[in-house]
Amino acid sequence: MAPFQLSNWQVSPKLNELKLLSGEFETSITPKIMQLLVALVDQRVKHGEDPLSIEALINIVWAERVVADSSVYQAVAQLRKVLSQDKATSVYIERISGQGYRIAIDVNVQPLQQVQSAQPQVKATKGQLPYFVLLSVFLIIIVSVWFAIEQEENEDNPHFESLSLARHLIKQTDPTQLEQAKQLYLDVLAIEPNNVEALNRLCDSYRLLNIYGTLTEIERDSLCQPLLEKAFQLAPNNHRVLASMAMQASEMNQIERAQNLFERSLAINSERAFTWHWYGRLKRRQNEIGEALFAHNKAFRLAPNNDVILRGVAYAHLNNRDLSNAHKYYERSLMIAPNFKNKPLYDLDFYPLNVPRAKNYLTWFNTYESEYLKKYHSHKLSYIIFLLSINQGELAQSEFEQLNEEQLEGVPTHFKLYVKAALALHNQSAETALVFLSERYQIAPEQNHFVMPYVMALVHSEQHNQALALFEKHFSNIKTESISPKQLGQHLLLARLYKLTDEKAEYQKVYSKLLSYRQTHIEFPLHLEIIWSDLTNNTALIPELLTRLLKEGWLPDYNDSMFSERYYLQLLSEQQLNVKWVNALQSIQNCIWQQSKDQTCGE
Repeated sequence: MAPFQLSNWQVSPKLNELKLLSGEFETSITPKIMQLLVALVDQRVKHGEDPLSIEALINIVWAERVVADSSVYQAVAQLRKVLSQDKATSVYIERISGQGYRIAIDVNVQPLQQVQSAQPQVKATKGQLPYFVLLSVFLIIIVSVWFAIEQEENEDNPHFESLSLARHLIKQTDPTQLEQAKQLYLDVLAIEPNNVEALNRLCDSYRLLNIYGTLTEIERDSLCQPLLEKAFQLAPNNHRVLASMAMQASEMNQIERAQNLFERSLAINSERAFTWHWYGRLKRRQNEIGEALFAHNKAFRLAPNNDVILRGVAYAHLNNRDLSNAHKYYERSLMIAPNFKNKPLYDLDFYPLNVPRAKNYLTWFNTYESEYLKKYHSHKLSYIIFLLSINQGELAQSEFEQLNEEQLEGVPTHFKLYVKAALALHNQSAETALVFLSERYQIAPEQNHFVMPYVMALVHSEQHNQALALFEKHFSNIKTESISPKQLGQHLLLARLYKLTDEKAEYQKVYSKLLSYRQTHIEFPLHLEIIWSDLTNNTALIPELLTRLLKEGWLPDYNDSMFSERYYLQLLSEQQLNVKWVNALQSIQNCIWQQSKDQTCGE
């Protein structure tokens, strides 16, 4: 094999970087890539041709973090790219199927025995990687500069002025400026139809006009598809184009192709925020929540003030049942961009349903229903859930029965089971609802994603011991941790479960913590104050609290907890009060529905 001539190494104190120099190239590499190279060389010197497993590489290079196997794949691809700049040699790192990676057996790796600190230049013999140079430099240098980052168009480009202005405008959230960016890209393509940046970023402008303007999802995809196909033909190794193609494939439900394209893009450049954001969306669709969180958090670190990326982080935390962080990042996104087309839809995922949000959602639905549902059939299930929340059960059932298998293809199984459970509960079949929620829980019984609705279904079915056992399995920390505002609801639920199972000693412990917390907070949020009144047997106060709840715009939120209305009705044991409260709630629900049909009703 022809030699890889690592003929010199050089440290720049000013930049604090490592530069690998050969006869033809100079490049800078990151700390992780350097650690990977050192680990492989060290393995070769000490253990010959035995490969290092994926797990071993993770333990060596990412010892301080939990990462997926894909991180190793990407790092190896980046290292191969560095080494392959030496045109004479094609393979320096081999993958051994089922075993891991190693330095290619044709490459001769020999350790050097001593340092010649007076000489900054170390020669490599034919076919050798100088182990001492690599290892010693790794031990004394923190590397901070990425290699091979693709440069944008510069001032020598004939379209520099148009492209640079368009790049600025496309970062905005104002539809007028996005339209201007779109036109600039169209103008460039009219002169140079094969301009890859213009082709790719014109698609980006369509995506943003879909978010902040009136462009529909169907229009976005039909406009983007030919642009990206052409860009891909012209630049099949451009990381931006690969990421855009991956996003498009994901939107077309071509999951395997999307995965492959994302991996190729990240192997070339893993420092682009939107590539990680789109990759995180793909992982959420696959219910791989851990990898989705990693990808979205990576995107956030690269672009912490982009509202689209912040919403991605928020949804990743929401899928992980971390409601506190979900709210935090969603609200941060609203500080940056308070108005975007689908805000009324997203609000229902992050906030409890109330009268203003219900009205905003129905206005949105009546405006965008036809085009949005053509693209995202799963939203019909969200609409069905909403109909149950405003007491339109017959319509919800009818809408569900009209869905066919093709429309439900690609909809996550856990969501379909949740909707089936909600419909069953609304039709007074609590036992059937429990079966669906149990099946849903079994999709991921070791995680917290699907447990809480199942716990509440068990409580509603008076299977209190099983509910308590599940709660303690998934939220064992609640028993020992002090109460914080974001965990108050869980402490109240635990106290309620101990009371229902007659665990007097355990109940007293949690009750004492709640009482101490309450003394410094006077009153809990209204929906939690109701639970507290139930725990303390303050039944006289409950009707007043439930009346306040309706006056403040509360609605049963089947998207969050399908059992809350039934719990409140159980608390109103007096028949007359029960009927009065139900009539008041149904009057509000009917009013919302009538207004959505251009009818008026009294408040």
